[in-house]
Parts: sequence; structure tokens; C-alpha cells
Amino acid sequence: MAAKRIVIVDDYEESCKLLAEILGSTYECSYTSDSMSAVNLINSKKPDLILLDYKMPGLLGVDVCREVKENEATKNTPIIFVSGAATIDERIKAFETGADDFISKPFHVKELILRIKARLSEKEPDVAAELTAANLKMNLLSRQVYVDGEEVNLTPKQFDILKMLVAAKNHLVTREKCLMEIWGDTEVTSRNVDSQINYLKRKIQKFNGRIVAVPSLGYRLEAQE
Repeated sequence: MAAKRIVIVDDYEESCKLLAEILGSTYECSYTSDSMSAVNLINSKKPDLILLDYKMPGLLGVDVCREVKENEATKNTPIIFVSGAATIDERIKAFETGADDFISKPFHVKELILRIKARLSEKEPDVAAELTAANLKMNLLSRQVYVDGEEVNLTPKQFDILKMLVAAKNHLVTREKCLMEIWGDTEVTSRNVDSQINYLKRKIQKFNGRIVAVPSLGYRLEAQE
């Protein structure tokens, strides 16, 4: 099977090269540090996914995103923004113009790879774009969470932990699984998981279910079907 194609757009060429080196063993990567030529590269390569910086001279990332999404031939291509120090307004603008995901610099390589895998798998049929548990709903495409119809603002790690819990609804999710899949090779302990879970519980207080600790093992999200 041919490798999936990824186009990387970042005005800092070293960032392009680094991403291409990281992903090159799994994906066919092309890149440009010139935002003005980005759309032409995308049209010629017909990638399966685009990694796009937000703040660039010439065309902003949102301008490139808009052109890609307005083109019939590329409108279904997933776009992940990879950008540093983005404001909430900039993140919202990115999603409004068609972004599928947004990851902030500096990022963990494991997280980026998992995000890419998730977006590429969503192109396949029958892959759920939404998870629900009682009155809680998670949109996996926009990475938004709602409880009783009200949006809850979560950090990326809190979102990913909640996603794991909801996907395994009423079943154990171990601390080791959280550490491996969310923190990757970063040197953290199970206390980091516990801390994020506590923040998460406070943020979803109106959830008609509960996150319970399983002593010495991990956590389980309990909710009625």
C-alpha cells in the first residue's frame, strides 16, 4: 500500500525539515516555507493531510486553509494547524475557515503522530466523529466538549483523557495507558494523570455520570446508556 502523503507549510524551513524527518519513515512528506506557493504545492501533490502554520508572511495559514477548503478537489483534505502562541480568537478563526485540528508549539512528537493518525483514519468510512455519554457530547473533529449543550473548555490533554474515558465507558482505563498514549516518552508520573482527572471532574460538574477512581489501577467513567 502506498504511503499517505502529507504537505507541511511553515515559514521556518528548519521546522519543515524537522517535521519531514519525524514523519518521513511513515509518510511521504513534501514541504514549503513560502505560504504564497503553498496552495500550488497542495494542488500538485494532492496530499492526504496538511500540516499548516498560522502566522506566516504573505498568506496567513487561515488564508491557505480557506483556499484549500473552497477547492472542490481538496475540500475534504484534513488540515492540522501547528502553531505557537496562538490566541483563542486565532484558534476559533482557524476552525471557522475549515481546520480539522489545532496543536500548539512546542508539542510532543507522540501527540502529533496520534493526531495525524486520528485525522487520516477519519477519512475512512464508518469512523465515529462524535462520542457521547449521558448528557456529555464530544466532537472529535473540532475537539469541542458539551455538557447539557454548554461548551466546556478543556486543555488538549484533558480532552484526550476524557476521550479515552468516554470511548471505554463503564470500563477501566489504567493510568499506564494514559501515560503511554497521552504523555508518550515524557518523564511524568501517575500523579500527572490524577491531577488532570481532578481538573476534568471540576470542569464537567454538570455531567450526569461520574469518573471514579479504581484503587491502584486507574479510572472508569460511569454513565447510563
